[in-house]
Parts: sequence; structure tokens; C-alpha cells
Amino acid sequence: MTAHSDTASQESRLSYFLLTLILSTSAALSLVWSHVKLMWKDEFLSFYSDGVATFKQVLLVQLHHPISLDPPTYHLLSHLSMDLIGRNATALRLPALTGFLLFQLCLFFFVRRLAGNRAAVIAAALPLLTASFRYSAEGRPYGLLLGLYALSLLCWKIATEDQSTSRTPALVGLTLSIALAITSHYFGILILIPVSLGEFALVLARKRFDFGVFAALIVGLASVGLILPFQKALMVYRQHYYIAGVNFHDISQGYRELFLRYTNWPLSVQKLAAALMVILALALAYAGHQRFKRRPANEAAATWVALATMALLPLFGYLFGRFVTHTMEVRYVIAALIAFVATLAIVLERRLRSTMFYATLLALILIAALIANIKNIQQERRTSNEILASLQLSPEASAALHRNPQQLIYLQSLSNFYIDSFYDPDPTLRTRFSLIDGHAEEIHQLAHDTEFVTAENMRAFAPLSVTYYEDFRNEPNPLLILHPGSWQWIDKQLDADHTPQTPLGPALGGQLVRVTNPSAGAN
Repeated sequence: MTAHSDTASQESRLSYFLLTLILSTSAALSLVWSHVKLMWKDEFLSFYSDGVATFKQVLLVQLHHPISLDPPTYHLLSHLSMDLIGRNATALRLPALTGFLLFQLCLFFFVRRLAGNRAAVIAAALPLLTASFRYSAEGRPYGLLLGLYALSLLCWKIATEDQSTSRTPALVGLTLSIALAITSHYFGILILIPVSLGEFALVLARKRFDFGVFAALIVGLASVGLILPFQKALMVYRQHYYIAGVNFHDISQGYRELFLRYTNWPLSVQKLAAALMVILALALAYAGHQRFKRRPANEAAATWVALATMALLPLFGYLFGRFVTHTMEVRYVIAALIAFVATLAIVLERRLRSTMFYATLLALILIAALIANIKNIQQERRTSNEILASLQLSPEASAALHRNPQQLIYLQSLSNFYIDSFYDPDPTLRTRFSLIDGHAEEIHQLAHDTEFVTAENMRAFAPLSVTYYEDFRNEPNPLLILHPGSWQWIDKQLDADHTPQTPLGPALGGQLVRVTNPSAGAN
């Protein structure tokens, strides 16, 4: 063995050790974050959908009574996770963490093929510094989508380069990553754009057609047929859905949300942060272009076409939302992060040849990631403790709520209904909570019926109580907890109906009132 090959072998072993360290750090931070973080409304929608008894019931819920508006793959994975480790938040979030780790792993191997071991290690570490890391601790499909997008890019890269060896694993991986992304989220279909345009560029360069890759793309795309019945079940939401449309501002917000969450900062600081991010993005684009021009002869330009297209996902997401789904959230296009992280690591290749620079940069990334995420975890713990503290009752509210142990306790807020029903420390209260549900009233007061449809579907399978508004109005003196918020309509409706309300004090983060229903008294 030559000295050069021996050094290369040592470098490779060290990179694998560092990759293991990075993945372990990611897993540890994410699990701690998940441990201190309470589930929020969207997670509860998944939790109750996925926590039913069998896989078949998960599919039936998503086919006929969906409350979490995604195709079934993530729900099936979280159901499996709950079967293995219990019905809890960690189990719900485990597929997202697995997806995020897959994202880091695929970044490592993708960048290593273009820029060597050191750049690959940097690429694997960088996601820990971004705001997107929070999706590893959220029981929604976005962390999984990151992993699947990165896997599709890596498998396509391997399948198009390693013509001399068996390409079957890479082609199978490409097919599965596309199919799983599409069946995990409706915006997952955007996964086809980067690899398809990259492959088109490769066909133009090589002047020949790759039937293996083409077959993988077509079979992956065919999974759209699997989600059409689930998409049909969502039509009931569309007539009065809460999102009015898609804004052009969603494109810039889609980029901003990848790296920083600064909406709570002072406006002047927000503007400064936005300006700095634009400058850094332009600098990265310039550096990437320079690296593209001096790429090795065996490095296909198509790789950079795929990366550039991946970076444009917020634009494609806007177009898809604007003309197809008529709704979009910036987290739907989170996979654009892959292009930015990979490009940054690749353009640093020359500087990383300096061991001092490499060691210093890696240490700074890991230390900064630890500091930033420990602060995030501490803030999450404070937020969770504040919510749990709000569930403690004043003596007056406790006396009113416990006076009649059989009386239902009504809530107007779906989000607080979930939190109170799951986290309230008093089990005798948890079973008495009931959500008020009214179709015409919600549309009249809020101009949408999203929570009504959710509550109606929830009746079919969730172990929670829902009461129609007219039935609530037929009770003589019901107890109602009012929570402030733009989505609340019951207090407005009671005022419109001139219904007397007697305040009984703060309770469960809201205001406990006794409602006097005149019509019920007359009856």
C-alpha cells in the first residue's frame, strides 16, 4: 500500500467516524427536543389519525374521514412507530427524525462523489445549523420529505455514473424515493422536477436515452394513482377552506424559513437579516457558478442542473399551489435546503484541503449547532412549561368544574381542546371536555368551515367528544371555556344571540364562563 492510498484510507475512516458523530448528535438533540416539546394542533391531527388500532384503519381514516390532510405513507410509518414504542409524541415524530438523518446521510454520499470526504462531512453537519432542523422533531411529513428528496438525488447520481456496475439498487432507490415522497405529501410530486431536468440535461449531453432511469421515473410517477382516492376525500374541505389563496410572497418566505425563524425579531433586525440572507445567497450562487465552470472533465453538467432546479423548489411550489392545489405552506418546499447545503460544501472543497481550516470550520459548525439547538430546546421547555402551568386551576374555577362530575365542559378552541384533553393533569376533567361544532355559525363568523369539517370527520374514529352548537344551546347552564384567537367563533355567536355569560375565572389558559341559554330554560 502506497503512502497516498494509506492517507486516503485514513481520511475515509475519519470521515465515517465524523459522520457517525454528526448523526448521533442530530438524533440526540432531536430526541431531547421532542421530549420537552408538547404536541400542537397539526401533530394532534396526525396523532389521532395514526393512533387507531390497525394499518387498515389508518387507510380507512385517510380515505373517508381525513383530519390530517396528507396521503397515507407518513401516517402508516408513524402508526408502525406507535405499535413499536407506544402511543406518544416521540413515536409520532420518529419517522420525521429518520427522514432527517437520511437527509444528512445522503448529503454526505452525494457531496463526497463531487468534492471528497471533507466536504461531505461539512455537508452532513450544516443542516444542524438551519431552522429546518426543527422538522426532525415534528410529527409531520416534512423531515421525511427532506430525506426522500436527498435519496432521489443520490440514487439518480449513482445510477447515471456507475454504468459499469449493477445499477439495480440505485434505480430501485430512485423509484422508491419518488413513490414514497408522492404518497407522503401532495407537494411531494415536486421531487420529480430536479432529477427529471437533470436527466434531460444528461440525455442532451450524451445524446442517448437511459431507459433504466426513465423507467424509475415513470414507475415512481405512477404512484400518483395511489393517492387519487385519498385526494378525493379532501374535496369536502375545499369549498370553504381557511386559506384564501397563494401569495407571491410565499416564494421568498420559502427560502427564509429554511435557515432562520426571525418573525418575532424587531422589524429593523428582520430587514437586516433578510438583506444578509440575500447577499449570502447571491455570493453562494456566484461561487457555485465558478465551481461549475472549473468542474472536472468527468463531472457531468447535469448534476448542477439538478442542484439548481432543487434550489428553485419554492418557485415550483408557488406555481403548483397557485394553479393546482390553491394552497401552499412554505414548509412544503423545504427540500430546497439540499441544494444550498450541498453547493456550499462543494464550493469549499479547495479551502477544506487545509486541515486547520477544515478542523476549525467543523468545530465551529458543531459548537454553534449545539449552542443554537440547546437554546431552542430550552425555549421549547419554557413554552411547554407555560402551557402546562396554564392548565392549573384557580380555586374558584376548580370548584365550578368539579361541582357536577357528570357535566360536560365545553371548549370553543380546537387547538386547546386537544391540549386539554391530552395534557390536563386531572383525569376526571379530561373525559368531560367536549368541542362545540357548528357549520353555519362557523361560516357566518369566520367565512370558513375548516374546523367544522375536521370535527365531523373526527367523530368517526377519535376517542373525543364533539357537541353540536344547537345541542349546546339546549342545555340550561353549560360551562364553557373561551380562548382568544382569530379562529374562535362561539363567543361571537353567543354575543350575536344575546346569550348571557357569567365569568367564573381563568381556567386552562382561557376564561371559564357559565352560559345561560334562555331557550333551554323555557323548555
